[in-house]
Amino acid sequence: MFKIATLNINGLASRTKVEMLEEFLFQREIDILFLQEVAHSTIDKLRSYKIYKNMETAGRRTAMVTRNEITITNITMLPSERGITEEYRGICLINIYAPPGIAKRQERELFYNNELPYLLRTSPSNMIVGDFNCVLRQTALDTPNIVRRSTY
Repeated sequence: MFKIATLNINGLASRTKVEMLEEFLFQREIDILFLQEVAHSTIDKLRSYKIYKNMETAGRRTAMVTRNEITITNITMLPSERGITEEYRGICLINIYAPPGIAKRQERELFYNNELPYLLRTSPSNMIVGDFNCVLRQTALDTPNIVRRSTY
């Protein structure tokens, strides 16, 4: 058994926030962490963890973090930097950061139809996917500026 977490870190622009991330990893005993919106130069080192960043540009993209003692294989990264996969114990771990919001609907559709299948082409039947920009239905609620209200 192993523990997986997924976080959209919104850039993680300060050393203090990186230290908070390290503390989260240790307190929760996380084995594998999926990260979205990783800034290019933000995370270079975390104690006791390896970092696999999928980024060459200054944008915010994807990364995976694993404990040093975990051996992963078959790392695949999308050229768009919006996806990374790795395999651990026969399980395909897929971390994606799809284009967010209403304005990027067409870009998101292209991502899911053209880029995501590339990550899935050789994946085993067991997989775990992390993505927080998945839109299940086309409504105004897929934008970050709208607050949902519920009545109980």
